[in-house]
Amino acid sequence: MIQPAVATRLRAIDVDVHHQIADWGAVAPYVPAGLRWRIGRKDGPPLARHGFKSIGAPVPAAASDPALVQKEYLGPRGVDLAILTGSLLSLGVQPNPDLAAAVARGVNDWTLDTWVRPFACYKGSILVAQQDPQQAVAEIDRLGDDPGMVQVLMGSASEAPFGRRGYHPIYEACVRHGLPLALHIGGEGAGISSPSTAVGHPTTYFEWYVSLPQSYMGHIMSMVTEGVFERFPTLKVILYDGGVFWLPHVMWRFDKNWKAQRSETPWVKQPPSRYILEHFYSTTYPLEASPEPKYLHQVLEMIEADHTLLFASSYPNWELGDPFDMVRDIPESLREHVMVDTALAVYGERLLAPNR
Repeated sequence: MIQPAVATRLRAIDVDVHHQIADWGAVAPYVPAGLRWRIGRKDGPPLARHGFKSIGAPVPAAASDPALVQKEYLGPRGVDLAILTGSLLSLGVQPNPDLAAAVARGVNDWTLDTWVRPFACYKGSILVAQQDPQQAVAEIDRLGDDPGMVQVLMGSASEAPFGRRGYHPIYEACVRHGLPLALHIGGEGAGISSPSTAVGHPTTYFEWYVSLPQSYMGHIMSMVTEGVFERFPTLKVILYDGGVFWLPHVMWRFDKNWKAQRSETPWVKQPPSRYILEHFYSTTYPLEASPEPKYLHQVLEMIEADHTLLFASSYPNWELGDPFDMVRDIPESLREHVMVDTALAVYGERLLAPNR
């Protein structure tokens, strides 16, 4: 149990800082010798990519130097702890699963040695490539008890919805080590993933980005109807960068149809909205800009934001605005929960544990 006095000394916990790899040659020594020539190239390993890129947005600051990020972002903004999420959002749809697993392992060790262990203000995520669940589980077991790692990270782009039983060993490993599962959108439409919308590939970055919550909708419905949370009742899932205004629609429609069609999935023992509110967490970047603050307040009440919403900056990717401006209209009664308390509840004592 985290002592309340500890929590009151914290000002903000940022659960989404995208640390960057400026020199892949620094990562290469962490992968098997036979693959170093593919990892250590100037432009990095061959990764699955899509054709969408933001046009006209401000060029983000670099986030490749841990000391500089601490000096220029964490300190001035009053962020006490930051969880690192990197930028390899399409690793799970890389066609070569062995290369993807090697990249994940190398990046994880490089992150620990370069960012997490030298700096008390950073915590890491165990990056895995879910297209090979067996190798993903091995990586979770390898680092799952490292005090510097606080969650398992997968891109939400995938070949199949995440309720499918082939992914269940990953969830079992998360639960075994007491780690939340973090999903991050951004790789949809790349590599071997399905199209980023239910009707096919979009045309522009604008269309692509706006449609990304569809990915979360599909994964949520799949995980609930496939009984993931009956099988793994302590599993926590964090949804990065998806917003929140779509969640009430999904919950209400899901509940209505469950009442009429529940005989097909008798293992779904509760209304689906209960699984969603008890197991899924959302982040504040990019929180939708509602026309009036009262609409935001209504949605926050619907999704029980006092225990389901986490502060996230997506630093340095601020093309959609300043993350602290996005939380400006959150009611004062929720602010401490969003900025600190919910993160402490989700990640537990290892969030404050020494990194070595």
